[in-house]
Amino acid sequence: MAEKTFREKMEDRLHSWRRELEELQLQLHLGSKEAAEKLEEQKKRLSTWMDDNRGRFKEVEEEIGEEAREFRQAFNQLLEKLRKAPAKTKEDAKSQEEELSATMDKLQEEAEKLEEQGSEKAAGMMDDFQDRMARFQAHLKVLTAHYAEEAVEEWKEFREEAREKIEKLKEQSGEWQQEAGEEWKEWREEFNKAFHTLASAFRRDKK
Repeated sequence: MAEKTFREKMEDRLHSWRRELEELQLQLHLGSKEAAEKLEEQKKRLSTWMDDNRGRFKEVEEEIGEEAREFRQAFNQLLEKLRKAPAKTKEDAKSQEEELSATMDKLQEEAEKLEEQGSEKAAGMMDDFQDRMARFQAHLKVLTAHYAEEAVEEWKEFREEAREKIEKLKEQSGEWQQEAGEEWKEWREEFNKAFHTLASAFRRDKK
């Protein structure tokens, strides 16, 4: 099978992300029970993807060596946390979100390091990994917010702000699709940064 061109890779990623954004918009309107169920689905989806890609991660470890140790440790920690029982209370949900986010932030830092050190194949694996983490974090923020927002009016405000941010990012993705002349890594970093900013904006610390 022929290697995909930059434009093909970019279009595949953009189409995929636009589907994710549309799903996020639907999730903003779920009830608490449905949001909890959807979050467990997302956790299972990510853990299954990680299990399915263990072989690819192993190849990266063998290629890079000891430098991949911290990545492997955080990888196993994330899998363990993803498999924990569902949160039962608002406090449990916020604690779970904070633990998962911290571990994923660490993993993405390590993935960026390995991307610079390895071969093109290793860089591609780390690219896929960072993309998957960014997707899950966005869902995690939105779905956990159903637990975290106590007041109805506060939740409505949060939901409207999130909807506007999602619409803006969808517009930006259309613009980026016209910029196929850029290097893949540069474009991907800009897109993932925008989505990371979106996910970060979903977090609200309530007393």
